[in-house]
Amino acid sequence: MKKTIGQIGKLIEVKKDASFDDTLITGICFDTRQIKKGDLFIPFVGDTRDGHTFVKQAIELGAAAAFWQKDVPHPPTDFPIMIVEDTLLALQELSKQYLAEVKPTVIAITGSNGKTTTKDIASATIRSKYRVHATKGNFNNHIGLPYTILTMPEDTEVAILEMGMNHRYEIEKLSLIAEPDMAIITNIGEAHIEYLGSRDEIAKAKLEITAGLKENGLLIYPNEEALIRKHLDKERGYQTATFGREQTASIYPLSIDTKSDGTSFTTNWAADVPVFVPIIGEHNVYNTMAVMLAAKALDISTLEVQTALKSMERSKSRLEWLTAPNGTKILNDAYNSSPTALKAVLNTFMHMDSEGKAKKILVADMLELGEDSERFHRESGEILQKGSIDSVFAYGEAMSAFCEACASQIGQEKIHYFKTKEALQEAILADVDGNEWLLVKGSYGMGLKDIVEKLMIG
Repeated sequence: MKKTIGQIGKLIEVKKDASFDDTLITGICFDTRQIKKGDLFIPFVGDTRDGHTFVKQAIELGAAAAFWQKDVPHPPTDFPIMIVEDTLLALQELSKQYLAEVKPTVIAITGSNGKTTTKDIASATIRSKYRVHATKGNFNNHIGLPYTILTMPEDTEVAILEMGMNHRYEIEKLSLIAEPDMAIITNIGEAHIEYLGSRDEIAKAKLEITAGLKENGLLIYPNEEALIRKHLDKERGYQTATFGREQTASIYPLSIDTKSDGTSFTTNWAADVPVFVPIIGEHNVYNTMAVMLAAKALDISTLEVQTALKSMERSKSRLEWLTAPNGTKILNDAYNSSPTALKAVLNTFMHMDSEGKAKKILVADMLELGEDSERFHRESGEILQKGSIDSVFAYGEAMSAFCEACASQIGQEKIHYFKTKEALQEAILADVDGNEWLLVKGSYGMGLKDIVEKLMIG
């Protein structure tokens, strides 16, 4: 976003000194460690820290202007300040107005698992024909989504916005800001069940993505997910399209071929055009088909999807292959974990041809599962098949149930359970010798990415 203070004052309600109206804003920042010259600094009032105390530092580091919340005393008088009722709400409203001004086609993506991977697939696919701006990193919440919008170039034709949540009505707020033309729900899993109580409530929360869906907009969702169909608002009048295994879906696979470097599949749309997505796992076929439904609405053909995905870029720590200095091949999926995602990647990893090398898994607790945590961990461990995995390295309180289930499937002698990350790290570093494939999977808060970094140092 490139706007003068005067132009911003026409988009949202601010109190400002008119003498600063020609000051040019060339970026947005709410962290002084990331400030760039020309940025508009946004200070937030938190429970333990008030961002207004950093405004002076932001000025010194090159900020061109700053918001200032009305109820915070002593705003600077010698610097371009825009006084607003609430800095967070002002950021959100500014992003909404800027989006309305640029007018890209907006594709919103949510789901219990696969949001970021689906966003990456969508970005690669749609970028083949349009100027695309997409969410980066984990900027998918009430602050990250407005930031993503405000960093969008003015010539953007398609905005792909990831929407995350922990509680009800969070996605609703994001959808009302973005007002998507298309919305994709990847799946309904168990992530955040600790806060929401059931998959039924999770389905309702994910369907909040339709709150801002434009009239005659398109909702894309998994065909076999009964909970979504149960809660669809048929009075809203938006269109729907589905992806799934069964022939009742709008798009479904005719064949799937999973390899270590990705997955090839054909669909009912073009049986003679195999699409290769460079991400392992059958579940990513369905993420890709969800994107293909959106791509079709943008007049992108299956053949164009096939070509575009050959050079797609991926977000880090999500089913990425790494090779450690000693030769260990690491399937790094350490960014997050949930029962649905863990079972999917375990099932894929078990059936991969490791070219004669041992297959080992490094896992840690799945978080935010509430009172059902032990059951979900146990059920995840039960899917391992005899002879499929050579050893399991695990840590975390809930992983004890996973390990018990694994032991009954593949043998106690193959299970190595630790109560601390430090003990786990010491053991795995001593164990790997370059003659193995290692799957790494755990919730982000368990810190397995640190162990991956150690493995990559060698």
